[in-house]
Amino acid sequence: MAVCGTWKYRNVTPNVFNALQQLGRQHGASIPNAPSGRFSIKAAGLTVGFSYSWDVRAGILALSVESKPVLVGCQMIKGVADNIMKDSGAKPF
Repeated sequence: MAVCGTWKYRNVTPNVFNALQQLGRQHGASIPNAPSGRFSIKAAGLTVGFSYSWDVRAGILALSVESKPVLVGCQMIKGVADNIMKDSGAKPF
């Protein structure tokens, strides 16, 4: 169950998804090579867990936060996620 809203991104082509996986690795996340899955990112001793669903044909990826520390706000996580997605070539809705 999402603890923050589900965020959607467009323009997620296979090349963009590959770039997202590479950027994820740089941030310590292992994003599965599948149209849906789960991954987590750990920074400064804090872990945020995500799930995603990618509609390859439509080029839309939905990203949900499944777990986060109480003191970390959803807007802060969304800001970081938006930047990573933009750096990969995706565009927030």
